[in-house]
Amino acid sequence: MKKLLFVLALAIATRAGAQVVERPEPFDSAGKLTVVTPSIAARLQLSPPAWRITGDYAGARLFALGDQGYVIVVERRDGTQERYAITRPDREYLRAKTSNLPPGMLEEQLGRVGAGISTGLGEVKQQIVTAARNDAFVLNQGALALIVYGPSFAYALSNETPGRVAAYVLGAGGTFYAATQIARNRSITPQQNALATHAALHGAAAGLGVAYAASGNSNVQGAAAFVGGVGGSLLALGIPSLRSADVAGATFGADATLITAWLLTRASHDRSHDYPSRGEAAILSAAAIAGYPLGLQYARGASYNVTAGDIGAMWTTGAVGALAAGTIAHGVVRNGNLTPGTSAYRDRHQTAVFSAAAGGFVLGAVAGDVALVRRFDHTPYEAGILAASAAGGALMGAGAYSLVRPNRPSGAVGPYVAATVGAVGGMAIAEALMPPRYDAGRQSSLRLRVDPMGLALAASRTPGAHSLVQLQF
Repeated sequence: MKKLLFVLALAIATRAGAQVVERPEPFDSAGKLTVVTPSIAARLQLSPPAWRITGDYAGARLFALGDQGYVIVVERRDGTQERYAITRPDREYLRAKTSNLPPGMLEEQLGRVGAGISTGLGEVKQQIVTAARNDAFVLNQGALALIVYGPSFAYALSNETPGRVAAYVLGAGGTFYAATQIARNRSITPQQNALATHAALHGAAAGLGVAYAASGNSNVQGAAAFVGGVGGSLLALGIPSLRSADVAGATFGADATLITAWLLTRASHDRSHDYPSRGEAAILSAAAIAGYPLGLQYARGASYNVTAGDIGAMWTTGAVGALAAGTIAHGVVRNGNLTPGTSAYRDRHQTAVFSAAAGGFVLGAVAGDVALVRRFDHTPYEAGILAASAAGGALMGAGAYSLVRPNRPSGAVGPYVAATVGAVGGMAIAEALMPPRYDAGRQSSLRLRVDPMGLALAASRTPGAHSLVQLQF
């Protein structure tokens, strides 16, 4: 028994000691050619028995096995590896064939390897960028699922708390899963992500407003908000070739029309009733959607270059215009023949100030287009500087007036006038100190035109074919 154990131990030790070690070795004597590709093998005219590799392959490497000879390891295109043992005479044949390499062969090999590495790194970088962009889209849609899709779906399906909780989980989880599948199957740009998020919020609000205007119950309102939110996001993803300026223009159009509609409906609202009425809700819903094509048409169809920063500058000029017009209306009503504090005074003040602010916002935006957008190109950072300067100037003006007139009467016009002057001055100084970047001219040949007459004929159900939107290249 002991002899048997000794023999087994000796056999195991002998087998372990006979382990083969492969040491990489270059094909040529100079140590430069470490990989032979099919093109190199063809140019060197390598042949059997030393070179028995046939078919397509990525590359072949040589390994020394000590006293046991040599082996060539071939890597195929599909990742598999094959080994071919060669003798010492075969090794000398390969050394002789590679002793005088044609000029430029190694450089060609290194260039191909470098090009492959560069291409691979470029593909990896693109994959990382695409993944990061798609992750941002999934993150935004996940937030919308929690605050928009889930609640609206819950109200659409149930009137009881347990049912709404279950429907909330189903709606939020289902829309989040759908967003991940969309992100997995396509590349989503930051512009599409931004517009999809904005359109989802406006679409949900518009759907809710339409359902409320139509006297729908909570189930109908929830369903309309859910369909509007999801539909708005999907429609935004379908718009091709979006630039940052296109997104800024579309969102500006939607927000600007909504703000204007809100100011006008507030101006004419009966203060004895809750706001908004069903008719006012319908107007706000239409305004929340109608501004998208108008803003997109402005950004793409203008005869001058419109940047995202230019749109931001128009926000500032529009806000200053609303402040100035509202201040004038407040002063007119304040100095009129009505006694402040009475119901008639409040009615007139509401109508005058809100309607003036709406007109002032529109005129201010138009003035920003004429004075700033047509002449210069602004960056988003410069637009932020303009907005901060205007806000800071307004606060400084109102604060300075309060220091000079500490005992002013309630509702005095002076602070508003000072704030308006300060806002205009702050904006003008900021624009003057910015480095001039003159307008670059039209950047896009794509023009989107909305036909108001066609919309009116279609809304009135006039028989016939009506052109609603025209897309020109």
